[in-house]
Amino acid sequence: MASIVYLTDRKMIEYHRLNGNRTMNFWRPTTNRRIVDFHPGDLLFFLSKGTERGIAKEKGIVGYGRYQKAHTLTFNQMWKIYGTQNGYDQQQELYDAIIKISKNKKMPKTLNCLYLEDIVYFQAPIYLSEIGVKISKMIESYFYLDKDDPMATAKILSKAKEVGIDRWSAIINDQDIGVQAFEEDYCKHIVSEALNELSGIYNDSEEKKAHRLCNSLYKEFIDQDIKAEMIKGNRHALIIVDRMLIRIFIPMISSTKDIIIKTQLLIGHVKVLEAMLMKKLKDKTIDISVVIDADINKDHLEMLHLSKVNYLLHSSKQEKQ
Repeated sequence: MASIVYLTDRKMIEYHRLNGNRTMNFWRPTTNRRIVDFHPGDLLFFLSKGTERGIAKEKGIVGYGRYQKAHTLTFNQMWKIYGTQNGYDQQQELYDAIIKISKNKKMPKTLNCLYLEDIVYFQAPIYLSEIGVKISKMIESYFYLDKDDPMATAKILSKAKEVGIDRWSAIINDQDIGVQAFEEDYCKHIVSEALNELSGIYNDSEEKKAHRLCNSLYKEFIDQDIKAEMIKGNRHALIIVDRMLIRIFIPMISSTKDIIIKTQLLIGHVKVLEAMLMKKLKDKTIDISVVIDADINKDHLEMLHLSKVNYLLHSSKQEKQ
């Protein structure tokens, strides 16, 4: 998962917020600067003009959306497909807004469209300086949030937890649909933060095997229509968030020679992770399972069982509860 912070017109965001929109077409004039390493499910944060404060005139983040797809369209195509999801009531208003930000004050031949869903609006702007993230004053359009600090996204969501989710958009959406989406994102990033605080348990070759095992399990979940994700910043752990239940899957990679040591290490890893998460996610049920992709001696499974650590036999698809 990746996160991008994008400089945004406040009028457009306010339009979406006041209408309780949970999806939007996030448009921008086509440029040579391509957004890379940005995939469905990644987050785009709105750094809004009009929220400036202090001598430095720092802009605040007012919400975010989950990226779903991208394509390039002409202005007429964009209005025909998305209409008011572009952030304006009238086609002429949208036309004028695009002309205003265009460098040559002309309508571009094409516009880049990022379709966002699960939009969340914050109760108040969040300023990156408050969480120790520095950005250039010369930002032209966007930047990758976690480039220098892998936990920057988690910090923003933690701050948003304090600030709260916009009440008006929640009312418009008939209760807190947006709040639920935010809670899921918050949980995922808290898990990511906790895993990154722990020491690694694999060497280089084991990391590759762990990633393959996780990727295989991920594909199985998708085939079963189970909404699983790779944990942000971690190539060898999976997460499923289902309201009050958080399920985490961590692979066990070992050889015959070191299986006892690796089993003990993994048990400790799971127990510490569980304690860390229970402290921050007190109202959630945490279920961590060790994923095993090989025949394993029953005595070693007994070690997991006695330690009250769940395990999943990936090859046979049998899960110990």
